[in-house]
Amino acid sequence: MIEFIPQLIINGLVLGSIYVLVALGLTMVFGIVDVVNFAHGEFYMLGAFVAFWVVDSMGVAYLPAILITAVVTAGFGLFTEKIIIHPLRSRNPHPINYVLVTVGLSTFLLYGVNALFGPDLRQIPSPYMKQIINIGNVYITTQRLLVFLVTVVIVGFLAYFVKYTSLGNQMRATAQNFQAARIVGVHTDRVFTLTFMIGATLAGIAGAMVGAMFVTEPTMGIHVIVKAFIVVIAGGMGSIAGSIVAGLGLGLVETLAGFLMPAEFLDIIGFSIMIIVLLTKPTGIFGTKGGSRA
Repeated sequence: MIEFIPQLIINGLVLGSIYVLVALGLTMVFGIVDVVNFAHGEFYMLGAFVAFWVVDSMGVAYLPAILITAVVTAGFGLFTEKIIIHPLRSRNPHPINYVLVTVGLSTFLLYGVNALFGPDLRQIPSPYMKQIINIGNVYITTQRLLVFLVTVVIVGFLAYFVKYTSLGNQMRATAQNFQAARIVGVHTDRVFTLTFMIGATLAGIAGAMVGAMFVTEPTMGIHVIVKAFIVVIAGGMGSIAGSIVAGLGLGLVETLAGFLMPAEFLDIIGFSIMIIVLLTKPTGIFGTKGGSRA
């Protein structure tokens, strides 16, 4: 088994990178906008279908298609916040209203995409799936390497953006104390909109890359959103660092465990980790009792 460990670690980091991308958007929306977006998995699915349509029907190369997907899903995030979330927030609703609205949006997107494209399995054409890099006993396709590198770049950019830019400071201020941020002049509506756009973009990019590795189909967001919620809850609701650590950790643990046990038992691992974390630290690994987020 020892000779397979490097290969398993690489596979785990790639899988964890997918979890990180999806969970980051989910945790940013919760940490700053204070909304648990149950349609986030469908943003991921939408990104995969946009990329597939752009590559397959428009003949655009794969990498430019990812950029187009990012723009389209950012626009959808803008639409969602402005048309659905913002009007609801202005009425100071009960938190359950956000759950109902985003579940409704999730259902609409799921059946809408199914009606447009059908339930057939598709794969986004990518030249990088055929390119294999071999280092010792480790084999990795260029596509999987691309997933990991894109995740590293995005995480680095987000870290810089949130910590060193004016908008990033406004986002952190809003996450820490919404009312105080408004009093000192932070344009909180703009922060909320930007956060939703970032969250949708991250999910869309993840979908565009995963759709080339595996398959693209209308229900693909359901499985990944469950894993994203496990990552967010275990890492600490609203904690970006927690989502990164928990996402990579879950990917590694699932991959290593998958070598030793049947695939149908793998989902138990994530839920078991989440339960253990909540029993020992209810706020999550990086969560805080005071509710400060992001």
